Amino acid sequence: MRPQNEDSLGWGRIGVLENQLPDAEAAGLVFVIADGLGAYGGGDVASKMAVETLLGHAARHAGGQVKPPKLLRAAFEAANLDIFHAALDGAGTAKMQTTMSALVLSPGEAHLGHVGDGRVYRRQGEEVDLLTTDHTQVMEMLRMRMITAEQAAEHPARHALTRSLGAELITRTDIRQEPLVAGDTFLLCTDGLWGKVDVSEIRTALASDDLEAACADLVAMAVDRGGEDNSTIVMVRVTHTAEAAEKPAGWRRFFQ
Repeated sequence: MRPQNEDSLGWGRIGVLENQLPDAEAAGLVFVIADGLGAYGGGDVASKMAVETLLGHAARHAGGQVKPPKLLRAAFEAANLDIFHAALDGAGTAKMQTTMSALVLSPGEAHLGHVGDGRVYRRQGEEVDLLTTDHTQVMEMLRMRMITAEQAAEHPARHALTRSLGAELITRTDIRQEPLVAGDTFLLCTDGLWGKVDVSEIRTALASDDLEAACADLVAMAVDRGGEDNSTIVMVRVTHTAEAAEKPAGWRRFFQ
C-alpha cells in the first residue's frame, strides 16, 4: 500500500462558474479521476492539476457554445501542457505525470475523454461494457496478438503506460460518445481498483441500489487482496435524460 495517495477526483457542471448562482443553467455534468505516476515523484501534484484544469475548462464554457468532445479534447491538451510546463518551471517534480479519465453527461449523450490506464465501465440494462482502452504496453502487445488475454492478465508490464499527461509536449486523447438512457450506471476507477477485482464483481456493484455501499465494498475487496496501490472510484447513476440532471446520488471517493 502506498504511503501517499496520488489519486485525485472531482465533479462539476459545464458552464457554471463558482461565482454563479447554484441553480444556474448547465449543459451537463462532468466527472473525472486521475492517477499520478509514482515512479517519477510528484504524482499527487500532477493528478490534482489535471482534475482542476479539466473542471476549470468545463465551468468556463457556457452551455451550447462548445460541444463536449471539443471541450474534453481542449481540456486534456491544456492539462497536459500545464503539467509539462510546471515540471520544467520547478512547480512540481521533473517528469511528473498522471493518467486521467473523464465522463461528461449531457441530455441523451455520454462523452468520454481518456489518457492512461484508468477505466470507465457502464451498465446499461443487463450489459456491462468497458468504455475505455488501457494505454499500456500489454494492451499494445495484445492488440498486435503477441500475447493472449490470459497472459495479459498476469503480465509484469500490464501497468507500464504508453500514454500519460505531462510526459511530452503533445498527447493523444481518446474521445468517445455513447447514447445515454435512464438507468445507465457508470463506474470510473483507477488501476488500483480494477487490478484487484473482476468484471463480475463490478457488474454486481453497478446493479446495487446503494452506490455508496457498493463503492465501499469494491475498495474493501481491493485492500483485502493486497491493495498495493491507491483505489479511487466514482459511481454515477442516470435517473433521467430529458435535461441536465442535478448532482446524482451515490458518488464518493474512496482510497487506501
